[in-house]
Amino acid sequence: MVKTYQVSAVNRNFDTFITPFCIQFDMDSIERPAYFERIIDFIGNPNAKVVTGVRRCGKSTFMHQISEKICSEGDVNIIYIDFELMANIHLKDMEKFYTHIKDQLISGKKNVLFVDEVHEVTGWESVIRSLIAEKVCDIYLTGSNSKLLSSEYATYLSGRINTLEMLPLSFRECSMFNDAFCSPKTDEKLLWKFIEIGGFPLVWLREQSNTSAYLTLRDILNTIKTRDIVDRYGIKDRDLLDRIFMFICSNLGNLTSLNNMYNILHAENSSVSRSTVYDYAGYLESSYLVYKAHMYDVKGKRLFSEKYKYFLSDIGLKHAALGYRFNDIPGHMENVLFLDLKARGYDVWIGNNAGKEVDLIGEKFGKRVYVQSVYRFSENAVRREFDNLRGIDDNHPKYVVTMDEHMRGNTDGIICCGLDEFLKREEL
Repeated sequence: MVKTYQVSAVNRNFDTFITPFCIQFDMDSIERPAYFERIIDFIGNPNAKVVTGVRRCGKSTFMHQISEKICSEGDVNIIYIDFELMANIHLKDMEKFYTHIKDQLISGKKNVLFVDEVHEVTGWESVIRSLIAEKVCDIYLTGSNSKLLSSEYATYLSGRINTLEMLPLSFRECSMFNDAFCSPKTDEKLLWKFIEIGGFPLVWLREQSNTSAYLTLRDILNTIKTRDIVDRYGIKDRDLLDRIFMFICSNLGNLTSLNNMYNILHAENSSVSRSTVYDYAGYLESSYLVYKAHMYDVKGKRLFSEKYKYFLSDIGLKHAALGYRFNDIPGHMENVLFLDLKARGYDVWIGNNAGKEVDLIGEKFGKRVYVQSVYRFSENAVRREFDNLRGIDDNHPKYVVTMDEHMRGNTDGIICCGLDEFLKREEL
């Protein structure tokens, strides 16, 4: 589905398109309300609005949708620079980048600047800081590298940025995409499709087999590794990077230690150094391919820096890299739930309550939610999973999420629900 916009009263300097009279977007008919709700109050303020997240998660489409909203409110001059395009490669020079923007400003109009993949410009933060100080335009930026939001840059920009992290589609969003672009599915089939191919928008734009989806996901994965890690950091051992990523994929839902990872990789290849393993794992995080969730001590109210789990930014990436492994479904479920909490705006940790494991803890503006993930229940699992939550003495919501159809209901204030039911909830 392609949505077309005619350009008339609004002047646009879209560097992303060949024709100035017709703009086409593949996914613009589908909005993502959760992200609009988080950025709407920032539109038009003097800060730079920064949207980050893994490559191909939908940041560019979201930017176009913001531009449409801004354009609907008056006579606006939009300057759009997309560093995915070869035509803009010369603008990666800081001074040329700044000069180009200044040349595109129109006096007497509301000037709005959109820059896709701004981290491609060396020294971009100096240009943006100057534009903010000059008060010449409303600024929106995207980036596929978490260092874009590092304390170093935030300090350099003197707190003049508002940030929003975007993820691939949630289950609720995939349902909307499926209704728009694919054949109807039952809730159960839609859930399994989501678990099997993940939430990258490109795999939901048409009906396709899992094999076709995995080829698309493999291309996305290779692009991220090459452009956001190998090229950016000058990686010399691509094979080691791939092995670290596959190690993380194989251990979803398990406590992971970089030191243990190093010991295993070093045993396979004695030339592997500890510092390289730590660096490469950090690069996977900085590209948003993986997330590290530290352990939170519920009783002691503190984080353990050396205890953590890794999760993927999209579960489909694991299947693209290793093939679909049904027996790994408990880890797949936990990864899906981790991403769902993040998509809802929660900071997410794994939990420890007096030695009892809590799979996921989400916190957002003082609101907290506890989540246990159980694929199928045994008698011992029922007692263990519920007891782990019963021992938490607070009134925040507590969930046991399962794919066991025989376990549903509310026990001692703990909600036991299906995975599809949890993912479809508007509020937790």
